[in-house]
Amino acid sequence: LTTFISVPRIFLVLPLFNIINSSEGFGDTIKIDKHQNARNIEFTNVQLTIDNDFDVFLFILRRVLNSNNTSIEFTTSEMMDELKIDKVNRAQYLKTFIKSVERLSKIHVRYIDYVNGEWERNFFSFIDGKLTKTKGVIEVSKFFIQFFGSLKELYELNPEILSVLTKYQRILYVLYVCNRMSTTNHFSVDMLKERFNINSEKMPDKTFIKSIRDANNDLVFLGLITGFKEIKELDSQGKNNSPKKPTEKFEVDYSYKSLYPKV
Repeated sequence: LTTFISVPRIFLVLPLFNIINSSEGFGDTIKIDKHQNARNIEFTNVQLTIDNDFDVFLFILRRVLNSNNTSIEFTTSEMMDELKIDKVNRAQYLKTFIKSVERLSKIHVRYIDYVNGEWERNFFSFIDGKLTKTKGVIEVSKFFIQFFGSLKELYELNPEILSVLTKYQRILYVLYVCNRMSTTNHFSVDMLKERFNINSEKMPDKTFIKSIRDANNDLVFLGLITGFKEIKELDSQGKNNSPKKPTEKFEVDYSYKSLYPKV
C-alpha cells in the first residue's frame, strides 16, 4: 500500500526515536561495531521522539522513496493531509512539524565499508531544507539513501496503526514487528531498558515494568498482540512465578496477522 513504509530493522531496535522524559544520553553517539557489511557505525543523535519526530521521519522517507528523488517539495496542506492532521490543529502542528524537521537535520551518520578492495569511510547528515508557512523543500542526503537502501531486514509500518498508539505502545509495537521468531517471543527487562534508554536512577525498575505491563495490556485490548506473561526471577525453590520477585522478562504472543490487522 502507498501509505506503508519499509524501514530497516536497525532504525526500529536502536534508541534513535524514544521517550524523552524518562530517558538519558540522547546527545550521545549510538555505536554499532558491525552490521552486515558496514563497520563502526555511529549515529550522532538528538532528542527524537517516537511520536511526532518518527511520524515526520516516515513522511520524508515515504515521499523520497515514492518519488525516486532525493529532493522533495510539498505544500503545507499536502503534508497535513498525508499526516491526517485535523484542520483545527493545523496551525499548531506546523510549529511541531518545523521543530521535528530541525531535529531530524541533526542526525549524523558515520561508518566504514569495504568496497573494491579498500576501506571506504562514509559520513553524512540526514537532511537539509527550508520551510515556509505554505510549503517546504527537503533534500535527503544521497549517501543516506544509499546507506538506507543497502540495509536488509525491512519491516513494513502502517501509519494508520501508529496513529492510535501512545509512546510506550509505539516502541513495543515496532519491536514486536521486527522480532517475530515464533508465536511467543521473549524480551528481557534489561533489553527493554536499553531500547527505551532508561536511566534506572530516574525511573526505578518497578515503575518501568509497570509501564511495559500497561502498554502490553493496551496492545492486547487493541488486538495487536494476543497475550503476554511476566517471568519472574527465580526464587529459593527455583520457580519463576513468585509474586515477590521482580519481573525478569516478558513473554509476548503475536503473529503477522495480529500485528497487521485490517484498519
